[in-house]
Amino acid sequence: MNNVDLMRDTNISTICEKLKQDGFQFKDEKFDYLDVRIAFGQQFKMSWLKTTQVNIFAIMGIVEKISGEFVEAYSRMALSYAMKNHKLFPKQMHNITASFPLLISTYIDNDAKQWVQQQYKSQLGFHEIPVILDSGNNTLLHCDKSKLSSGIKKFLAGLIQKYFNTVNI
Repeated sequence: MNNVDLMRDTNISTICEKLKQDGFQFKDEKFDYLDVRIAFGQQFKMSWLKTTQVNIFAIMGIVEKISGEFVEAYSRMALSYAMKNHKLFPKQMHNITASFPLLISTYIDNDAKQWVQQQYKSQLGFHEIPVILDSGNNTLLHCDKSKLSSGIKKFLAGLIQKYFNTVNI
């Protein structure tokens, strides 16, 4: 979609409203030819021993069709954006940066579904957690829950449900 007001999409506006309630800020950008809305903000994961500052980038786009190749490239661009812009946040002793590249479409091919459900990357404090919202049946696709079952990964999985789940709203 080119030159589209992303906020006219009910899924994007619902997600942005949830993010806005938690103090996220927004900006519109272009990733190659694709218009995207970027939300950035912070959450804190508390534990007995420490508090971890989680710097979050949710990069949202709408496309007609999602292929495995496209979702992989989009995810890489989103992580690169987060790595370049994580300095927007004040740095605490314990912090990580999470990139949530979110694509919305009614058509997702099987390669894209398989890729996104296998994908979770973490390196040097940067976490890449791609998400697909199948707007045809309001289904969220993301990394298999068994890979996100403990610690910070469980916290990040909770953020996916909190912010990107548009069912029952």
